[in-house]
Amino acid sequence: MKIKLLSVMLTVILIGMMGASGAALAAKRDSSLKAAFVRKGELWLKEGNQEKKLVNGPLVLHPKWSFNGKWLAFTKGEAGQELWVLELRSGRSSLVSAEGGRNFQWAPNAERLAYQTKELLQYVDAKKPDKPLGAAKGIGNYSWLPDGKGFFASSQSELMPDGWTPISLLQIPLAGLSDPSKYVTVHVLPSPSDDFFAVDTSVFKWSADGRWIAFLAKPTASLSADSNTLCVITTDGVVFRTLDEMVSNEQWFEWASSGDRLAYIAGVGREATSNKQLKVIAVTSEKSAQYTPKGYVDQAFAWQGLQHIVVSRAEESKQDAGQSAPANPYLMRVELESGKQTAITRPSGKHGEYNPVALKSKLAWVESDPSTASVIVADANGHHAAEWIKGIDIADSYYGQWRWGEVLAFYGRD
Repeated sequence: MKIKLLSVMLTVILIGMMGASGAALAAKRDSSLKAAFVRKGELWLKEGNQEKKLVNGPLVLHPKWSFNGKWLAFTKGEAGQELWVLELRSGRSSLVSAEGGRNFQWAPNAERLAYQTKELLQYVDAKKPDKPLGAAKGIGNYSWLPDGKGFFASSQSELMPDGWTPISLLQIPLAGLSDPSKYVTVHVLPSPSDDFFAVDTSVFKWSADGRWIAFLAKPTASLSADSNTLCVITTDGVVFRTLDEMVSNEQWFEWASSGDRLAYIAGVGREATSNKQLKVIAVTSEKSAQYTPKGYVDQAFAWQGLQHIVVSRAEESKQDAGQSAPANPYLMRVELESGKQTAITRPSGKHGEYNPVALKSKLAWVESDPSTASVIVADANGHHAAEWIKGIDIADSYYGQWRWGEVLAFYGRD
């Protein structure tokens, strides 16, 4: 009887070991898994099971992939303002701008990189990074148009004796970037008032059906840390709506991969540990739903197809009840139609689960404690999780809003 029991126990252990090692081996062998990451201030590449250092430090941050995976842009330097590009094939890196690291974006379909220095918007060909191809002045924020033929931008608001000037939303063709007469004013935001106060915007994000643009209308810097207005506008500028209030976090609102549904983390207050709820709205019909249970907060999320969202969730902080530290987040998979919610990971006092990322056939996230962070890869439903990258740098946290994009960027994500 003891021998039989021992045999069963060994079988269970071996199956578990095979499952874990098999998952790890599958992750390593999957050559489609590719990520740039920062370790000890240096830029690295992980592809399949191969790691390679790309750029020596110190202080490399914010890796971003070109659309075709042939280039990386990143920041470097004490202030994080130096903007660089790296060609993966040759390994050659080049300085783009000594002050262009604040807001830079790759074109959606070309090896072109746009960047902003104060209110000046410029773009370059990655092969000739030191030669700007055009410049637009007076820009508050911007995004590439989906076809890559220009920009959608907000004008810079100015404080005048009688108040702030209204913000214009502009469509700017590449060919006319340096010629304001070529700009098309799509919409003018409401003037600042008790009901609406904006002197800046976030980047702009298009719905999959191409009909809507979402963005944050942001008040002055001190106020925007706590509350911004989530807005949508039709691409022709005819319909403008304000949806909700949320913090100044551009990763906390994302469109579904088709249709007009927008997911976002709502709630005022800069602390990610209180008053943060996952909501989804069908913008055309204005039908919405909230998925965060009472007593919890949601802090980051990823769409998985059209019917599921994976969210990083934690118990809400209750400082008045003597809670010593915020609870570590864990991952939940939310089924939007039914509202059913399934735990992918379990709450832990040792580490938290952050930054869920939906890949083509897998799910990835960051597992971190106060001293170390690793990248975990699993099946799309969260099963067979295995460590894929060990020892990435711990990202900056702004009142619990973790900025893992500073140190990790996947290529080929959904």
